Amino acid sequence: MVDALSVVTLAIYAALVLPVLYLLVRHGREGLLGWLFLFLFCTLRIVGSALEIKSSSSAATIISNVGLSPLLFATSGILHEARALFVRNLNQKQEMAGALLFHIFVAAGVALTAAGSAKVQQNQQPDKAEGIMKAGIVILCAAWGGLVGYAGASYTSPVKNGRAARAGKLLLASVCVALVFIGVRMWYSLVALCTQKPYLSPSTGSMPIRVVLAFLPELIAAMIFVVAGFVTQGSSQVADDESDLSEPQKPLPEEI
Repeated sequence: MVDALSVVTLAIYAALVLPVLYLLVRHGREGLLGWLFLFLFCTLRIVGSALEIKSSSSAATIISNVGLSPLLFATSGILHEARALFVRNLNQKQEMAGALLFHIFVAAGVALTAAGSAKVQQNQQPDKAEGIMKAGIVILCAAWGGLVGYAGASYTSPVKNGRAARAGKLLLASVCVALVFIGVRMWYSLVALCTQKPYLSPSTGSMPIRVVLAFLPELIAAMIFVVAGFVTQGSSQVADDESDLSEPQKPLPEEI
């Protein structure tokens, strides 16, 4: 029997792919990682839903378990774009070093979650496999907590003035609101894994629980980013123009 939620998920994220791809182009270099990973998140949800419609394969379950990682990466990238737009005298080297460490941390969580999920699907050492999955989900929850702290700390940073800075603050606000819904999804996965209640399963559990705690939080977070992205599109060009205007003009050479 075809899962109705998988059909709806496939249709919605297929419709979101092109707008996100457009925003990837419109947000320029500073927004590259954020919008690229949001595009990958939508793509993974499409692939996972298609596999679930075709059959309840292990691949679909693994994709469902690791599919949150691109959303975390997207949130991190959009937060970086926001800070680049509104934080005065931003240390780009520190920003990039922090982003690299965050990506390594999340990648470790994803690797553990995928490895554990694959072992569970193949009934290989189930107790050990569940332990590996739990470790991976805990790492992803810790990464979410790190993003919450960093986003909150961004409000204490010295700020620029101008249109680009206002756009950056709007992106930061979208990140903070989206993190609430991402947190709901993250902790739902952790609780479902730790309790092993069949009705809590993100892939085969109770339909109302899957809709309220998995499908809707992810979709709302993605939609928040898309709406904020359309409102702030072209902000990187505005920031470049404002930077050029703020630079002191070189005096013209005197005529002899």
